[in-house]
Amino acid sequence: MKFAHYHETVLEQWINDQYRSNQILSADDLDISRIAAMFGVDLGFDICRSFSDNNEGVIILDKRESLIRSRMVFFHELCHVLRHVGDQRKMPELFLEAQEADANAFLLYASMPFYMIHELRLPILQNDVIEYLASTFQVPMKLARDRLEQIQRREFQGIMMAAAKQHGLRKHTEPAGTPPPPETKIYAYYDPTGEFDAPSQLIVEVDTETMLNHDEIIFALDGPFESIEENQLDVFDDSKPVLFADMTVRDDKIGVRLSSLAARYRNAVHKFVIQKKEIEEVLHFYGAF
Repeated sequence: MKFAHYHETVLEQWINDQYRSNQILSADDLDISRIAAMFGVDLGFDICRSFSDNNEGVIILDKRESLIRSRMVFFHELCHVLRHVGDQRKMPELFLEAQEADANAFLLYASMPFYMIHELRLPILQNDVIEYLASTFQVPMKLARDRLEQIQRREFQGIMMAAAKQHGLRKHTEPAGTPPPPETKIYAYYDPTGEFDAPSQLIVEVDTETMLNHDEIIFALDGPFESIEENQLDVFDDSKPVLFADMTVRDDKIGVRLSSLAARYRNAVHKFVIQKKEIEEVLHFYGAF
């Protein structure tokens, strides 16, 4: 299992760059105290429920928990400290869910870096690989399974993309600059505690016909968007996050891969939230920021 067609996300690349520059090169180097110090985070242990404080840069772990459980909680909370702002106790559920999805992705990347997995001599059978990863990286079996399946999905996508390129095949997409179909609505939410020059979140509502017949929608960053207030967010409680891998940049416009979202959510979701930070990372990756 060499996973030659696997492609890392921007978040994954950033974590790996931080690790490598600090000589975190193997699973034995993934000591949580060392990683906390590397990121300038104060790590403590107490007899209490584990928590983190973004503003103070502090993570407190429940010392009654097992080592494996503590490691999983640490990497999850580390994402909140490094990447998120705001008090989750006061945050609308929609954005709380988006932050949690980001933290769960961070947990997989930070606890089991791909460049370390790539160097391992993995067993042949799937169940044996899962057990080996769980033991090597000191994570729960379920987390090891999720990471392996994530890698295998991206490997398969990479193989299909390589085959399409080799045979000159191209998926049907709208021409660059084509606006979203009129049935598609994009809303902008401006966090009252943040900056007002740009929305902190975009919410994309896609009709069924567009989801079924379009691989991608493209929109300009300057809209026009319909602005929504905090008291209107409950209408979008069933929204799901758009991730970095779901987006592209075309002529300084953002493209959202509906086919990717439809596959992940089994065509059961039509409302999606895009975090400002995800858009910034996509623009930076494509050299448009």
